[in-house]
Amino acid sequence: MEIAFVGGSESVLGFNLAGVKTSYAANTEEELVSKIGTVMSDPNVGILVLKQADYSRLPKRLQEQLSESIKPTIIAIGTEQSTEMREKIKRAIGVDLWK
Repeated sequence: MEIAFVGGSESVLGFNLAGVKTSYAANTEEELVSKIGTVMSDPNVGILVLKQADYSRLPKRLQEQLSESIKPTIIAIGTEQSTEMREKIKRAIGVDLWK
């Protein structure tokens, strides 16, 4: 299983330097949606990493699809507060680790 990243070109460089080989530059919302579709259809990708700001710009329908995705698992990173990861962990193990 591979880790993939979709986001801005400056972030792609950072993830490439960190060893993530599957990364796609997407600077517009259309590119973001297109590249996420590419990653979602790749059977070798187990984890898709997005910046929280990029995830928030996605259409609500796609956000719902990503939040329910098991393979690949979607991880949104960044400084913005998000309950997505908290809810995923709570669903997976049945315990709220933040309490």
